Amino acid sequence: MRLTLAGRMPGADPWLLEVPRRTALLGAFTGATIVAGLGALGAATALLLLFPEVDLRTDIAIPGLDPAVAGAAGVAVWILFALAGGTRMLRDPGGHATLTFHLPFITAALLLGGPVAGAWVAALGTIDRRELREAPWYGVLANHAQLALAALAGGLVLEATLAATRAAGLGDGLVTWLVAGLAGTAVMAVVSTLLTATTIVLRDGLAPGDTLALIDRCFRHTAVAETLLGWLFVVVWVAAGWWAPALVTAVVLTLWRAASDENALDHDPLTGVLSRRAFAERVAEAAARARRGAEGAAYLFLDLDDFKALNDGPRSHQVGDQVLAALGDRLRRGTRVIDAVGRRGGDEFMVLFTGVPDEATAEALATRVHALVTAPYQTDDGPRTVGVSIGVALAVPGRRDFEPDLRGHADTAMYEAKAAGGGIRVWRESTPD
Repeated sequence: MRLTLAGRMPGADPWLLEVPRRTALLGAFTGATIVAGLGALGAATALLLLFPEVDLRTDIAIPGLDPAVAGAAGVAVWILFALAGGTRMLRDPGGHATLTFHLPFITAALLLGGPVAGAWVAALGTIDRRELREAPWYGVLANHAQLALAALAGGLVLEATLAATRAAGLGDGLVTWLVAGLAGTAVMAVVSTLLTATTIVLRDGLAPGDTLALIDRCFRHTAVAETLLGWLFVVVWVAAGWWAPALVTAVVLTLWRAASDENALDHDPLTGVLSRRAFAERVAEAAARARRGAEGAAYLFLDLDDFKALNDGPRSHQVGDQVLAALGDRLRRGTRVIDAVGRRGGDEFMVLFTGVPDEATAEALATRVHALVTAPYQTDDGPRTVGVSIGVALAVPGRRDFEPDLRGHADTAMYEAKAAGGGIRVWRESTPD
């Protein structure tokens, strides 16, 4: 499974400190990974073509083909398998990132063909339409360069392990290949995870611990199973031929679709944000952390002002739906990967910011959300704007609030804001009923 991030709206970073510095660091890191990943892939490929005696295997053989082209044809087949895997994806629990089914195919190509084969499958087989639609071009290049770099690192470790065992006189038995393969796939996973984690830390300003917790939550239940599936692909490829992994892939993707359909229930189909139930689960987790004194959070309840007039215009609900869909996209892109955005229904949305230390920060975040919501929308009827009333409730470390408490406090503050003509209102203990 591969974790990719949705694109960030320019200027939508919700955190106010050191934004220019982090933006510069992120740009430098993105550029460096593109150069390093694509440069290493090109250099390794050229080295293999110019010096075939170099021990970088491309022996993904297909029966009936000339050996000179069998390796390239095998890589092409695994790229096609991986592209098919990209048709199944899941949203992560926050709704920001996407989990795609690619790791088994990269693992199989790496084990069968070595570093270069695995890197090409990682670079080209992981392309998907969602990424091309949502991420900027440099983000797409960086994603695939990072994967190619991780596959090359894992493949080189695999080759080095095999060379070491041969030098020790242990031969090329099954145990040797198993140890080398495990070492190579482990290094590939670690390098890929570290590169993704660095991107998240720089892009969203997360603490390393929060980033590792996010990656653990996304990968814990799938990483081992996907690695084992990669080994299964290798076994059936060797035992039966290139067509056998195609059958296994079809079965796996059918089962994956069932999981994808279940995951879709956690997201609103129009806006792509979390459903009311899934958002409540995220708020309950944040409230529990606050009760333990770990960190605070801010719960924002949004209700659009005068939306009915826009929604009941000459095009009926079409323009209203366009505004709601664009708003959901703005809110997702304007929040961090560990925050959450949900839709309660109609024109009501919720936003959860974690790690909020005080009321001033919560108000600053609410102001940014207000600006995102009220910016013009392009619709079939031309540019349209909406107002918004926002209620803010804080989960204060040490205070015994639960999800219903935060929801109720944010509702109360929102209605106070709406009664005052819109804008932002923070719930306080002294707020009159």
